Amino acid sequence: MDYSFDGTGGYRIPTGISGLDVQLGGGVPPGTTILLLAEPGAGSEIFAQQFVYGGLINNDEVFYLSSEHPVQEIASEMEGFGWGKKDELMDKINFVDAYAPRFYNVLPKELISNTSAKDFLKQGTDSLNLLKSTVTKKHDGKYRGVIDSISFFLRSYELNDVVEAIEIMSSVGKLSGAVHLILMTSGMHDSVVENTLKHVCDGVIEFRMKERGSEVEYSILIRKIRGMIAPKKTISYSLTTKGVELETTTRVL
Repeated sequence: MDYSFDGTGGYRIPTGISGLDVQLGGGVPPGTTILLLAEPGAGSEIFAQQFVYGGLINNDEVFYLSSEHPVQEIASEMEGFGWGKKDELMDKINFVDAYAPRFYNVLPKELISNTSAKDFLKQGTDSLNLLKSTVTKKHDGKYRGVIDSISFFLRSYELNDVVEAIEIMSSVGKLSGAVHLILMTSGMHDSVVENTLKHVCDGVIEFRMKERGSEVEYSILIRKIRGMIAPKKTISYSLTTKGVELETTTRVL
């Protein structure tokens, strides 16, 4: 069975996840802001790193705003998947650290004694303002960006303020042709919050996990992508040493 979209054609930007790009008819339209909903362990962070690597292959400028993990850890994980050397990735990708500033004022002084002057100045940074300044930064060429994750902002700020930041991001993306990927933890927020974000984003992809006997099955549900008709079936995927890999054949159950 063919799961691919019945879209309107036109130029599309590859996500970098080859199986998904096949399903999308080549990728997503320029200017698309995608919400990726996934419970912990479903592989959303691997997908985000793969999406970033796809940007590097596509000669895009790339930014990765992390509020959940140290940026050096993300680069190390990407190196583990064979997507580049850590030091090179730190140079090629514009990592925006919204993680470390959260803890400057609570960590023991001996643990931050070697903090650079530049990092020390970030300790008073407001994370939501950092998000807004990141998504409105001028880029000379084509680019893509990752927000990992919006769940932190939803825990820390009012919903309307977070939605405004996403709408700004989406508007900038539409004007510049950039693609943004927003990670969100499913089950962490109430239905009003989830539906609000599903509404304001151009695309919604859900990563699902299901126990079947002694195994865990993974599937993707593409709820919507602007300008395309979504398939009526979920798509199975696996987490491998090569990243997220989608099945291209129909499984008989």
